[in-house]
Amino acid sequence: MEQEIQEQKQNSMKRLNKYASVINFVLTDYNRKSTDETMMIKSFRKSDIESTNRKTHSENLEAIAGFLAEQIGLNVPVVKLMAKHHDIGHTFLGHSGEWWLSEIKKNLGLGYYVHNSLGVRDLLYTNQVADAIKKALYDVYADNTEKTEDDIERVCEDLWIIFDGINSHNGELSESMYVPDKGKTKSDFKQELMMCHVKEGYDRKLIPGTTEGCLMRICDKISYIPYDMVDGLREGMIDRLDEEYMDVLVPIFMSDGKMTPDEAILYINSCVTKQKYHELAHKLQVIFMKDVARNSSQEKIAMSEKMSERMHKLRDINNKKIVNYVLMQEDHEVYPKALEELMEECSQIILKEKILERLNGANKDMRLSEELVEKYKDTPYLNFVKYIARTNHEDFEWTKNMIEQAQKQAVEDELAEGLEVAKGNQTVSFVKGQEKRARRIRSYAKIYEEQMKPLKEKNYVCDEEDFGKMKEFQKVHSVPKLYQNKEESMSLEFGAKYLASLSDTEFMDLLKATGKVNQKQFKSLTRKYKEIDLPREYMTHGQWDKISVEQSLATQELENVI
Repeated sequence: MEQEIQEQKQNSMKRLNKYASVINFVLTDYNRKSTDETMMIKSFRKSDIESTNRKTHSENLEAIAGFLAEQIGLNVPVVKLMAKHHDIGHTFLGHSGEWWLSEIKKNLGLGYYVHNSLGVRDLLYTNQVADAIKKALYDVYADNTEKTEDDIERVCEDLWIIFDGINSHNGELSESMYVPDKGKTKSDFKQELMMCHVKEGYDRKLIPGTTEGCLMRICDKISYIPYDMVDGLREGMIDRLDEEYMDVLVPIFMSDGKMTPDEAILYINSCVTKQKYHELAHKLQVIFMKDVARNSSQEKIAMSEKMSERMHKLRDINNKKIVNYVLMQEDHEVYPKALEELMEECSQIILKEKILERLNGANKDMRLSEELVEKYKDTPYLNFVKYIARTNHEDFEWTKNMIEQAQKQAVEDELAEGLEVAKGNQTVSFVKGQEKRARRIRSYAKIYEEQMKPLKEKNYVCDEEDFGKMKEFQKVHSVPKLYQNKEESMSLEFGAKYLASLSDTEFMDLLKATGKVNQKQFKSLTRKYKEIDLPREYMTHGQWDKISVEQSLATQELENVI
């Protein structure tokens, strides 16, 4: 069966190869990544115009992946399509926007956002890009009788292979070898896309269905790791490549046997000037690429274990010395609060205008009336109304299904955590911004404790069947009281999805127009990194993700409420 699926994929890849230029033409229309979009360095804080942005990273990755695909004997046009559009789903302010929105959604029990799946979801459902590609193919080949309707329909069915490469590219694990999931089908891909929105961390487990997808995944690292380092130098986050860096870089440059340790050190130091930053990054990329070319085949993509270890060590040093600096304390104080308020206000528009009811009754080809656009034309939410007015029934149904699955998963996770709290195996972990989730867990734990108390008094030891019955009781009696209704959930999700679609500039314009940031805050948020006392003001992602507020006033208030 796996062999049959693999043969079908190979035929699909050949068809995609033929029509790659048309597919790329259409996808480019939806890929707005520009020189103003954040890569690692936030666009509003850049002081060096040459620091990498989302557009230059994607172009660099396309070149690397295309070259290696040719060397290994893979489908070059398909790999380049995956690479050029792999980051199409990135939110405003790069990974930071993605993290903030995910944390808000987690607190509300509405699932998660990861950029790889956001992009594919938007293409397939929000923008219905398959229809646009089909139309473009008919337009281009209208006069060519050799191109049959059946051929074009097949190409549109094959598009999932490209989208799978995009959806599976989010590989931050330290693999040295990538073997495709040869048995993966279109149905599997669609399930993975859904689960990325439903279960936290699910995207980290994905395996591309093609060797081309595997290649693009490792090439993503080859593209960004060297440039994260030189961007740290450009922006002054590091002023030199210290001993920790040199312990990794020197063996990398010696790996081809052409440099002695002293020559490697001399070369690296000669490149640590503004004029030679690009040369340093490019040289590292070439070394990594050669290693991949030597160790890969049409069946697997691999790096030698030593080179893989060094490349990932370089990534880890960057994360510690540079990437953490891009998240400032004031960011965490301003943006999540503003985002949650914006989500709520977008949600209120949807509920007030009964937009969900209108979408639910629409047929597949309908769009909401232009009357909404006219009604909100003089408000800061005009662009949101335009966005939601384009929503189609397929997008609505997919979102509805996603919310149902996300809430079901959240309930299972929270009930399980509440049970562990009731058993005394753990305490409720209060994390800033997760108060609603903590309240639900604490409430579940109290009900468990009430149910267990009379049994304990009789020295009865509960088994899994007892706990199962308690959990089912909670689902009927406790969960409905603590979770918002489906309409509220759907409207909040559409608000979040709109915010996720904004570019850096659009997001900041919305914050100013709605008064979520004042002039003083805006001036501070757009300071250049070189103007900031980084050691004093920065916070690591780990700090941001797991801030304990056990002793804070917010926690004390929460304890009193529950």
